[in-house]
Amino acid sequence: MLPYPGEEYVCAALTTSDLPANFEVGDAWVTGRNPDKTSYCSPWVVGTIKHRAVANPQGRITTAFTDRMIERCEEFLDSSDSSHG
Repeated sequence: MLPYPGEEYVCAALTTSDLPANFEVGDAWVTGRNPDKTSYCSPWVVGTIKHRAVANPQGRITTAFTDRMIERCEEFLDSSDSSHG
């Protein structure tokens, strides 16, 4: 849980690059899908963003897709941690 709920968010990168490790958003869009472009999520590219910095959001995705990306991010972080220790 973030220390400042509603003031900052953890975000995973969205891209239009169809790389093997990216996950296609597909039908997981709730709002904001661009039918002319396919979006992918890179769950290893995460960061925080302040609420005041959010401008022109791309849309919303389903909770199920978000949960899957959280799991993939955790797997990546776990595997990265074990390679350093």
